[in-house]
Amino acid sequence: MTLTQDRKIVWNILSAVHRGRRLDRSFKEETSGLTPKEKAWCREVSYGIQRFRGRVDYLLGLNIRRGLASVDPVVKDVLRIGLYEALYMHGVPQYAAVSQAVELSKKVEKSAVGFVNAVLRSAAKKGGGQENFPDRRADPVSHLSTWGSHPTWLVKRWLSRWSSEEVAHLMDANNQIPPTFLNCLQGDPKESVAKLRKYGILAEEVEGTSCIMLKTPGSLEKALGTIPSIVQDPAASLVPAYMDLEVHDRVVDFCAAPGGKTMALAARGNLVLAADRSFNRLQLLRSNLERLKESTLGSSSFRVHIVQGNIYQPMIAGSEAILLDVPCTGTGTLRRNPDIRWKITKKNVNEMADRQARMLDCMVKLVPVGGMLVYSTCSLELEENNHQVKRFLLRHPCFQLQSGTGVGRKYLNSDGQLSVLPQMFGFDGSFAARMRRIS
Repeated sequence: MTLTQDRKIVWNILSAVHRGRRLDRSFKEETSGLTPKEKAWCREVSYGIQRFRGRVDYLLGLNIRRGLASVDPVVKDVLRIGLYEALYMHGVPQYAAVSQAVELSKKVEKSAVGFVNAVLRSAAKKGGGQENFPDRRADPVSHLSTWGSHPTWLVKRWLSRWSSEEVAHLMDANNQIPPTFLNCLQGDPKESVAKLRKYGILAEEVEGTSCIMLKTPGSLEKALGTIPSIVQDPAASLVPAYMDLEVHDRVVDFCAAPGGKTMALAARGNLVLAADRSFNRLQLLRSNLERLKESTLGSSSFRVHIVQGNIYQPMIAGSEAILLDVPCTGTGTLRRNPDIRWKITKKNVNEMADRQARMLDCMVKLVPVGGMLVYSTCSLELEENNHQVKRFLLRHPCFQLQSGTGVGRKYLNSDGQLSVLPQMFGFDGSFAARMRRIS
């Protein structure tokens, strides 16, 4: 494959994202059939551009008389690929990055060749260091939206909650390439680390969780075949532990696919009914279960029943424990899904909160007195988290908030709710609340 073909694939990925396709899905579709080395390069560029689009767009705009907004989207992505490669990829000479972008423009928009060449040469010459961006003390919003590479509306929202320094730490966390974490479903993580070491795989424990972080590149498949585990961020792994259920309690996991929390609950000894409306996502859950059943964990250790259904028309009469892991804006997962930041809007936050409230209300009749309802998201937004729970308890005083003892105190807020922030712990964001039905 030629260098220009590699860049055309990245351009195709970015174009699909602009049309509304998820980055991970468009990447998988466009890179099928490539070698591991080619895939790695395409991932670095396509994901890197989404992480640092704010920086790249700001620098490009300084070198376009009418501003970047005046540029055709087809050409805009050529410019992004060229400047990202020129400024932020190690070992790539600037002249080579510009030259390849010019070759790419010949394939997608011949009339823009001269424009692409002139803009990229000018922007690359000026450099991409922090000194070329607005000062954080003088103009925190402009600094955090450009150098921090997050949309302005989200920057302002977070600045209303946290200091500019803390928001900068959050954005730094979001702009990191996430490590690969495994949730160890059997035994102590220390044992898993020791076992992997025998096979030449280095890993380290994540304090206060059942997870380990892989340190040996390219070892994921071998690690999954060595220890009973699933790929899962520590923030997500804390939710089943926070639920603090008795062994063998029956649990209904609504919105279960792709099944990470389902499998973690089953590994703890719970009988789980995993429900989701998406058949395709449930198939992924089923394949993960089959893999684990064939591992050393053993088929008898998992008691999971899978059912496709609509949450607004529940397929059960009741359950002593329900996990409602709702769809959300996902602002706690921006390092793992960097394209989300450019897609969501303030309106989306409110719409999602309304949808979550309707889902919560559907659960009321399914929880008997003494039963537990656990609500969780991977969002950082108050409307989806703390405020959502407060509104639910006001509407339904038959429920009472209860703290969980299954996780360390550092992962809990003052109300005893699970509250994991990327800037504090270095992994994804997560929220959960335990609500006991008392009448």
